[in-house]
Amino acid sequence: MKKILSIFLVFVAVASCTDDFEEMNTSPNSPSTVSDNLAPVFTYVQRHAFAETRFNTWRGNLIFGSRFADQWSFSFAGTWFGNAAGFSYNAGWTDAAWDDPYSKVSANLVSLLEGTDVGGTAEDPAINAITKVMKGFFYQRMTDQFGAIPYSEAGTGIAAPAFESQQDVYNDIMAELGEAITALKVVGTTHAYAGNDIVYGGDVSKWIKAANTLRLRMALRAKDASGSNSDAVISAAMAEGSFLSSNDDSFAVDRDYTNANNLFNGYSDVWWTWDGPAARWSMSSTLVDALKANNDPRLYAFAQPIEGGTVGNSADYVGSIVGANSDYINANNFETFSWPNARIYSEGSDVMPSIVMTYAEAELLQAEVALDAGNLGTAQTHFTNAIQGHMEYWGVDAADITTYLTDPSATLVAATAFDQIALQRWFAAYTYGYEAWAVSRRMNVAEQLGFDTKPIAATGTPGFANTVGGAENALPKRLRYSSNAVLLNATGVEQGNTLNGGPDAMTTKVWWDVN
Repeated sequence: MKKILSIFLVFVAVASCTDDFEEMNTSPNSPSTVSDNLAPVFTYVQRHAFAETRFNTWRGNLIFGSRFADQWSFSFAGTWFGNAAGFSYNAGWTDAAWDDPYSKVSANLVSLLEGTDVGGTAEDPAINAITKVMKGFFYQRMTDQFGAIPYSEAGTGIAAPAFESQQDVYNDIMAELGEAITALKVVGTTHAYAGNDIVYGGDVSKWIKAANTLRLRMALRAKDASGSNSDAVISAAMAEGSFLSSNDDSFAVDRDYTNANNLFNGYSDVWWTWDGPAARWSMSSTLVDALKANNDPRLYAFAQPIEGGTVGNSADYVGSIVGANSDYINANNFETFSWPNARIYSEGSDVMPSIVMTYAEAELLQAEVALDAGNLGTAQTHFTNAIQGHMEYWGVDAADITTYLTDPSATLVAATAFDQIALQRWFAAYTYGYEAWAVSRRMNVAEQLGFDTKPIAATGTPGFANTVGGAENALPKRLRYSSNAVLLNATGVEQGNTLNGGPDAMTTKVWWDVN
């Protein structure tokens, strides 16, 4: 692979690494020096916020997110991550999910916001507004993983930044998204950093759609939480009316298979850097069985048949239990189970992008709004659009889509409509574990599909590993704070625990997780 980008960042504090097990020593609170050309920083933030290096793709999005959402599994012989791994506290992995994003993104967001603001050395209202949108996507992900976090003071140079409640973080992000939308509506069709915009290539209208879709995502997620201002935000988002409206609008970053720096190609780097099953993963039994239950053709788009199986024969698609015990793991080889679609980890030109938000999600958010308003017909329209759009995104044949849309599961029923929308939200977040896990917690997908608890069965197959001291044999509710945060900002961490309303544990719920 060849290099994708050569970015000279004299103003970006970047921790160099010699291998994937680097120690992240860069302070997450040191602002970069503001330059009059922030275009490379703009790209750098997008790369590290939305298409992370192998280091955190592996830990944050795969070991934690996609496994906590019960979509991907490591329960097979030869894995490095079997048994209770991930569900039991691991300081190194948890630290990666905190230290790496904060060290690479926070200070550079501050530089972009300050430099492009009125009077800044690189004043530009369009870039300033888009940076607010990028900031919103980044911190929504961070607070959904940890709860209370450093936010307003993060990246400003304050050695021990204050932690802020998830409620305050959510409210501020949603307000800033509204400000960004207003600003972007009057700046023209493209922006000055178009050549550095690896998300939308400078298309301002798509940034508006993304901002409005994000604030609707957040408002719906928080709508049942104490002190939420979601009703007003939902009304504002619906009045604005601009949402991701086709698959071309999906918020994603292309992976460049020609990149010689193997730390920047996400899943493919994890999959191919080590031989054999040690670092690889399979489909989960929960996801495979959920797709099979309704003859969903995305089964054949999301996954491959087991070794020796036939493409399109559902019996040859088998998932493994997530969080299984040693007996189960040792009894099953990697080839026993279905692997993800090869495009997800491809080293070629067909490699899938890093997906953050899909058009399907935008339609499903609007379906939930319509359902809450008692308009099942409108909800159905959005529901159908979402299913069709997502299947098209994954390359499902048109005839198979048409057939599926006649299945009873594709028709909303008033009594079960919320669960139906929730399940489709879970499908739509496939490959973006951060969001799939959040959907699982807030919309009760775990309970719907039966993986909300992991009862211990120390021996026998199937059976679950003992995760006492970690997730406590249940779906994890959050990640613990970084060891570095505990060491360097003990007061802030204690403040975070107080704001979260519980100990620094994987069992403490975040603010919006009220069900």
